[in-house]
Amino acid sequence: MYPYTKQLFRKIPLGRACPSFAAALLGLITATASFAQTVRPTIDEIDAWVEAGLERWDVPGLTLAIIDNGEIYLSKGYGVRELGKSSKVDENTLFSIGSCSKAFGAASLAALVEEGALTWDDRVIDHLPWFRLHDPWTTNEIRVRDIITHRVGTGSTQQLRPLVHNRRDYLSRLPYNTPDHQFRDRYGYTNDMLILTGQLVETVSGVDWDSFARDRLWAPLGMNTTTARMAPANTSPNHAEPHAFRERRYVGGYNTPGPPLEPVPWQYAENVMVPSGGVISSASEMAEWMKFHLGTHPSPPLTKASVELMHTPHTVIQRPTSWMTFEEPGAYAMGWATGRFDNVTTVGHAGAALGFNCSIAMVPQKRFGIFTTANRNSELPYVLTKWAVTQFFGGPEARARDWHAEHERNVRATNRRAGEAEKTRTETRLSQGPSLPLDAYVGRFQNNFAGTLEIQLTQDPTEFQLRPAEGRAGRWDATPGVHEREEPNMDRTSSDGRDKPFLVAQLDGREGPIQLPLDPWHLDQFDAWYGDIRIGVSFTINDLAKVTGVTLDYYGDFERIR
Repeated sequence: MYPYTKQLFRKIPLGRACPSFAAALLGLITATASFAQTVRPTIDEIDAWVEAGLERWDVPGLTLAIIDNGEIYLSKGYGVRELGKSSKVDENTLFSIGSCSKAFGAASLAALVEEGALTWDDRVIDHLPWFRLHDPWTTNEIRVRDIITHRVGTGSTQQLRPLVHNRRDYLSRLPYNTPDHQFRDRYGYTNDMLILTGQLVETVSGVDWDSFARDRLWAPLGMNTTTARMAPANTSPNHAEPHAFRERRYVGGYNTPGPPLEPVPWQYAENVMVPSGGVISSASEMAEWMKFHLGTHPSPPLTKASVELMHTPHTVIQRPTSWMTFEEPGAYAMGWATGRFDNVTTVGHAGAALGFNCSIAMVPQKRFGIFTTANRNSELPYVLTKWAVTQFFGGPEARARDWHAEHERNVRATNRRAGEAEKTRTETRLSQGPSLPLDAYVGRFQNNFAGTLEIQLTQDPTEFQLRPAEGRAGRWDATPGVHEREEPNMDRTSSDGRDKPFLVAQLDGREGPIQLPLDPWHLDQFDAWYGDIRIGVSFTINDLAKVTGVTLDYYGDFERIR
């Protein structure tokens, strides 16, 4: 109750007030309590806000669906599907929704539970006997509900994406990675376990995950163009192109001045990552998905009990991140994050793929939902989601907040920290070259997590592909940075005009060898670059001045085998 209504209650005993005054007071109290729920932004106001947001965040196009009181309030597109072309985004334009896919992964398990094919408390190894984690106890105890509630502890081994050939190959390497935290002791966001969800669904159902989701979830909802396959999406005449910065190096966050955006090819290891990410959908069809979760769809594919369980808190989140539509401690449910946001409880998620960012949030008690996605990596979908929820349900203070400015401050702070760390690293650099002749570092190295690493020596830059196996810029978690970084000051030409020799690190990759030139940093430490990610490379030298091993950031220690 608002403060001034409390004061009225203290000053005026209702039993002694005249009927007309009591009625007026009751009307005032009711109006005050429901003010935030009765004020709705108009379509024109939403349009104006979005158009201004596209310009402010330099986003080519965006699609948006809003459900109010269980029915579609708005479903439309803004901007263009591809820079340099006139094709407009509309409510049926297909976008990648990244980790907003995780809710579909949870729902696919719920469908199997309803069919009696498994239970939430089944042990994973009862269905996948070959599956292993970092220790025998965790391997034995992990249950179906654990893998969609972010509490297993594996972390997210994004760096495996360019290396592995399929989902089982990815999962088989998890025992060799260092855990992020202890099993069930806290929240730890991970893609690994949602990848496991896809393997589990395919094993139990006998069909690939995309087909299962299409038949069991999407078809009943009329989501006929939603898919987890890039090929049908890319052949659709109405799909958005992702935009990023190709073949450059960056350090930093999403929204600071950088080189011009350009369309890039769709990138996703669908035979590995689905349903952790990779679902492709439109505003009009995601509106049907939200109506189902809000209990107003005429053909729900799952029971109300399953939906309520998927929205129920399981793992406490002490510090919400920028994509979460709550600011105090909340929780991860099953494929959803949930918490209090001003006057309401939200259930939502966000997602990123190379050149796409997505956000979805629902207020089940109000039968409200918002879905939005943009065709570049940007915080705009998160900002729009928070603005919309507060405009529909927030109190005056929340409605007046400048969500643009708040997110921009966070981005600038992130970029500043990254810049300061890089500056510190540069200032402490030793002006000393490698301690051994370059050919002494050549050899073959091995570890169980990343496989075989070859260190080779060349004088001919054309001898190697010298680019990531993915073939395009972007981090392996599909979120490129935007601070352009100068190319290393590598003069590979000697005084007589001949090319100088340099080292190349090569890992086996899904799309071919990953070949990365090594830039000397100091002594036996080198830098390699995968897209915009710097990978530190440190060689181990024994007392006989022999190279015995090498350590790569993200991939661990490799032992020399040749």
